[in-house]
Amino acid sequence: MISSMISVKKAISIIPILLLYVFGGGDASHGAPAQGAPPAEVRPVYQWDTMTARNQYAAEDGTELMHYAYQLVTLSVPNLEELPPEAAETARRNMENFNSKMTALMDESVEVGQVMMEDAGQLYGEQETAGLPFYDETSAACWQTGDILNVRVSGSSYAGGAHPNRCDVGYLFDLRSGQFIDPTQIAENPEKFRAGAAALLTERAEALACRSQYWSDYAEIIAHWNEGTVLFDGDGMLAVYSPYLLGPYSMGEVELRLTYEELAELAGPGALEHLGMGQE
Repeated sequence: MISSMISVKKAISIIPILLLYVFGGGDASHGAPAQGAPPAEVRPVYQWDTMTARNQYAAEDGTELMHYAYQLVTLSVPNLEELPPEAAETARRNMENFNSKMTALMDESVEVGQVMMEDAGQLYGEQETAGLPFYDETSAACWQTGDILNVRVSGSSYAGGAHPNRCDVGYLFDLRSGQFIDPTQIAENPEKFRAGAAALLTERAEALACRSQYWSDYAEIIAHWNEGTVLFDGDGMLAVYSPYLLGPYSMGEVELRLTYEELAELAGPGALEHLGMGQE
């Protein structure tokens, strides 16, 4: 009787081991917990920093003749050392190409500022000081929309005349190709996108109250929207026309927008995915 009970206890004690072997998928004596999910891929984190150049030119008597103040952006990747080799190489390429363009723009701006300083000095020397001082200023804003970096550079300058001049310029940098691009390049059919967007932007422009002030060739100017200032943000695509582009200075700046629903039809789902809207 006692020996039978001992045999039953031994059999019961073996059951958990057998279950572990059957359902654990291996030798019960070397069983181990399942491994967790593989670590998520480390992706580049892009951030932009401010790059500035300033100078002021005054006459010997202290009279300010001209100043310039330029602000652009440079690209950096704070987690570069954490990236896999291929991703790190891509990030370095993007930084190099982006910063090379911004540095060239800064150099061009400073050259303009130096010329304006010389002009201001010449006028002061001729005692024609009514229009002084001159100035030239820019400021840049940058944001990321999917794989596109948007840079909007807003400028204001005065070099004599009735009023200052204002101008906005846009730059689109594609993190996939590592190049600055024309906005139509995100589309599956670039020409279809250009023509379709031109038609819609023209409708938007004709619906504005300032339509009566447009230049006679405004529709042709809008038709080449992709050659101007174009940016992508959370609401869609924005085309910016600085004063004098569509009409006189008094009309001011004109902004025309396309929604992401319209972009989806014109540029295709691949374009929306490029802009980080693929799942919407």
